[in-house]
Amino acid sequence: MHTHAPAAPAASASHRWLIISLLFLFMLINYADRAILGLAAGPIMRDLGLNHREFGLVGSAFFLCFSVFAIVIGFLVNRLETRGVLLTLALVWSVAQLPMALGGGFGMLLASRMLLGAGEGPAYPLAVHSAYKWFPDHHRTLPTAIITQGSAFGVIVAAPALNWIIDAYGWRTAFGVLVVVGLVWAAVWLRLGREGPLGEQSHGESETLASQPQLQQPAPYRRLLLNPTILSAWFSMFAAYWALALLIVWFPSYLRIAIGATEASVGWWSALPWLGGAAMILSVGWASQALMLNGRSSRLARGILPCALGLAGALCLLALPFAASAGAKLALVCFGVVLPNAIVALAQAIMGELSPVAQRAAVLSVGNAIAGTAGII
Repeated sequence: MHTHAPAAPAASASHRWLIISLLFLFMLINYADRAILGLAAGPIMRDLGLNHREFGLVGSAFFLCFSVFAIVIGFLVNRLETRGVLLTLALVWSVAQLPMALGGGFGMLLASRMLLGAGEGPAYPLAVHSAYKWFPDHHRTLPTAIITQGSAFGVIVAAPALNWIIDAYGWRTAFGVLVVVGLVWAAVWLRLGREGPLGEQSHGESETLASQPQLQQPAPYRRLLLNPTILSAWFSMFAAYWALALLIVWFPSYLRIAIGATEASVGWWSALPWLGGAAMILSVGWASQALMLNGRSSRLARGILPCALGLAGALCLLALPFAASAGAKLALVCFGVVLPNAIVALAQAIMGELSPVAQRAAVLSVGNAIAGTAGII
């Protein structure tokens, strides 16, 4: 049973939720950049003369770079401020989208998605790492859930908007809009983004970890990376990302082919599982944090709770081949790919709890890289 960790210093309390809001928008843009490939799949394949195998290669190339650079940047950021790294990543996303806005073909599409994957692989773990510099352990689950839901709103907000732009002005214009949005966020972050105070004490986070002195000093990476709880978190995230990758790349096509949705309605239907996921993960994040603050164990609040939801999602996917109606198929797909995502948010809190702050970014990033390999496969 955990003792209550002290809150973040009062001087930073007024700014920390602004940081969480900006990191939420950071993840919103991150997933809008990913979602455009699936939303524009039809016109892209038609205009560039691609078959499904070539289009799948583009999706896999994204996740390959996503995984590799998640690890590389995760280890580098142990020695860098997250503020500057997050700014750089947002600029990379904008640069990556630009060639397709200006008229690139298949080769340029492949290269741009690889660059986007390199910039987006480290994004989520570094956003979480940045947030954890503002919140002590017992207060981290809800901020993590909010940041995670930036991904859902990246589709909820962006899918209908981007689909409308694609229909009205063409898919290249939609890529151009994402370039502008990324640059605007970078400008705001440059003005308002700050490094949290819990990362400024020689990487000791001494106030937060007073009750966990073993976490104040760096540990051998062999011990960290082979920790059974961390390994369990990684493999659970891999399973959740498998469903997430299918949702990002192929769900719009599934809606058209299996459900019979029209091109004009795909954007709205694509937002449905993300909207449900947003409500679910925010609720689970709140419930998990409430359990922790009431003295319940991390095993229950951060382990058993999300894994039970993951198992429920698995049962939905197992039932999918037996569904006869389009409505039943849609419901089972939505529940099947959404419920396991509770694992992703709470796994970050588990890894943050067990990792020394000086090595936390690397541990979070390795986990994200392992999860991202599901998208390659």
